[in-house]
Amino acid sequence: MSGSLPFGDVSALITHAAFMAATGICLATLVLSAALATRQGGRLHTLLLLVLLPATAGALFLPFLLPAQHGSWLLSFFQGVLIGPAISLVPLSRLKAAPSSWGRTAQELGAGAFTRLRLLWLPLLGRPLAGSLCLAIALSLLGTLGINRPPLS
Repeated sequence: MSGSLPFGDVSALITHAAFMAATGICLATLVLSAALATRQGGRLHTLLLLVLLPATAGALFLPFLLPAQHGSWLLSFFQGVLIGPAISLVPLSRLKAAPSSWGRTAQELGAGAFTRLRLLWLPLLGRPLAGSLCLAIALSLLGTLGINRPPLS
């Protein structure tokens, strides 16, 4: 052995996984914000269920399908976008189950946007958000495994 690792440059793989997870988390944040702002959580939930399996499979198999280089930021971005529905689904399910009148009632009682976020939505979505974070890390690590695939002979 000449000191090289069997998985290639570890720092590049960690960077790829971190950028992929961050992209997925940003997309999930946008989806949840849109669900809260428009009160269309049921429709978004149905849409995410429809694209969940194809998008997740696409994210995991994308390194095998594209002849991309090892440090491609575009590959990380596309994989992050494709894991976004899986990350968004858990908190959106909890948000869909919550009565829609809670936010309006808190607003009518004088709670500002930050107070509603701190006292209503974060306690309600705390565990699903933590689960989504763990899922984002797990999917980004799985998606990174295909980067340093051995050459097919």
